[in-house]
Amino acid sequence: MKKQVKQMLLLELGILFLVLIIFIIVKTKLISLMPNCLINTYFGILCPSCGGTRCVINLVQGNFVQSFLYHPIFFITIWYLALVNIVYVINTFTNKKILVFLYPKTKFWIIFVIVILIFTVFRNI
Repeated sequence: MKKQVKQMLLLELGILFLVLIIFIIVKTKLISLMPNCLINTYFGILCPSCGGTRCVINLVQGNFVQSFLYHPIFFITIWYLALVNIVYVINTFTNKKILVFLYPKTKFWIIFVIVILIFTVFRNI
């Protein structure tokens, strides 16, 4: 494997670790620092990402149930992407091909967009 790829992976993991540490250390009201959703403000409906920020903040702080309740799709997607990243890093550093079926394909993204749209419609009914 190329040295640049390994360096980029280590940089990605370092940035992720730093962000997690900042979220854990800063236990202030991070939600108050975030801007309001423009779609919710002007149209009065919840957009596909409404609740995503609260989901991530609660997930990082260890409130898994509350995180899931804020936005179940984001919660599941975050865990899926974390698993895919871990598998990718393991495959990259060990030159193995384990669990490659987890890597997202075009069908995955199409299904994801459809699920997010259905979720948004049902959430606003």
